[in-house]
Amino acid sequence: MCADCITFVLKIDVIYIMYRGVRKTGLMISAVVMLALPAAAQVRYGVRAGLAYSALTQRIDLDYRPGARLGFSIAGLADIPFYRRFSFRPELSLAFQGGAYLSRPDESGAYQAHAKYGGYAIQLPLDVAFNIPMPAGVKLAVYGGPALDFHLFGETTIKGMGESPAPDVVKKDPDAFDLGANVGISVEYRKVFFSIAVLCGTFDRRAVKHEGEYPVFQNNATFSLGYFFR
Repeated sequence: MCADCITFVLKIDVIYIMYRGVRKTGLMISAVVMLALPAAAQVRYGVRAGLAYSALTQRIDLDYRPGARLGFSIAGLADIPFYRRFSFRPELSLAFQGGAYLSRPDESGAYQAHAKYGGYAIQLPLDVAFNIPMPAGVKLAVYGGPALDFHLFGETTIKGMGESPAPDVVKKDPDAFDLGANVGISVEYRKVFFSIAVLCGTFDRRAVKHEGEYPVFQNNATFSLGYFFR
């Protein structure tokens, strides 16, 4: 009987400990939910569209040579407050981008071809914004963070220059993925905002890589108008 009593008491203790653990976990979850509700109520969603100065930048003998073209970008975004004036600002955008660069250097270092790229990409900037209230209801925000770039379709055209024996035209898609840094500033008034964002890629975007040729990087400066729905 004593052994049965001890077993029963142990079972009661285990059940009580489990109950206390479940209660504490429930209280913690409730606290997290209660803290998250005010922030969730302040989440804002918006859209933007704009034109871009899009360039493939190539560094040749300490000289940066951007070959630019006109691009554009349309996007949906969210603004999620998380600490005082800081907010998380992810974005999903469709961008038309590209540029130009020199290709096929010969033994003397002279380039024998000119390459042009134009194509569409899905971009995912993951920015943290610092929001600064201004007089008259104006809101200023500066933001920055990493950005992912996924090539959808488009092509690089490489054309020989001068008396080069290289083929006149070679067409090929660039690499499918790029990782970059995105920084920007926005000014908002009555839910309408104007933004300037600069995205700098870090991966080599050449479709065809030749020996002695310098890498090229995608850079975009986008000027947009947008609207927050709430």
